[in-house]
Order: sequence, then C-alpha cells, then structure tokens
Amino acid sequence: MKVGGDLAGQLGYQVQLVHPMAHEAARAALEHLDITPARATALLLIRANPGCSQSALGGALNVNRSSAMKIVDLLEGRGLIRRAPSADPRAHALELTAKGEQFAADVDVALEENERRFFGVLSAAERKSLLEMLQRLHHREP
Repeated sequence: MKVGGDLAGQLGYQVQLVHPMAHEAARAALEHLDITPARATALLLIRANPGCSQSALGGALNVNRSSAMKIVDLLEGRGLIRRAPSADPRAHALELTAKGEQFAADVDVALEENERRFFGVLSAAERKSLLEMLQRLHHREP
C-alpha cells in the first residue's frame, strides 16, 4: 500500500513500522534458548537489579501485576531465578541462580548477534547515534 508523504515523514510512524520487525528478529534470535524477548528482558533486568521486587520488575517491563507474576513464576520454574527474603516482609527479592547467570550470558550472546544482524544496515556511528537519541527520548521530561 502506498504511504502518503506526510505519513512517510513521521518519525512515530517509522518507529511503529520498525518495532514489530525488531521484536520478531529478537524472538527468532532467542528461539533456540526457548525464551521470549519479554522473559529474556525480565531475566536481564533481574541480573542488573539483584534483589528487586516483583512489583519493580513489572513496572520496568510495563506489565500488570498478574503478568509480572507469570513471568517470575516461569523463570523460577526453569531454575533461572529465585525468590529470596526481602527487607519488606510483603515482597520477595528476586535473584538469578547460578543457572540463571549462565543462561543470561547465553541470552547476551544471542541478543548481541541479533543487534549486529538487525541493525547491520547502519554504520557503527549511526547505531551509536540512534541509541543515544532513543535513550534521550525515553528519559525526557514529560
């Protein structure tokens, strides 16, 4: 379908087009590890924030409480994370297990290769610039 000049020139529209492509590429890159991009992201967030709560994880993933619980249950069921006692008796601290640490390293390798493949049409300088711009948009004041 033909896209009019106004729409083709909108950044939001272009991001909307690229997002599912990037997600599908990440899904395919992680398929051999039998993990989805959302679950892999959760694992990497827990690694980066040891002791975080399930609520904090859900907030970082932008998912509701029930969805966060399902992700945590799945990762725990695979032996990748554990729920540990927390300073807050109403919550658990999430931590990677030794198996989870190794698995997270495997996820890193798969995602790094995916980044090279998917964003390979851009030069290293362009990738760096795009990353900086996207981070700036994400962290801007509302």
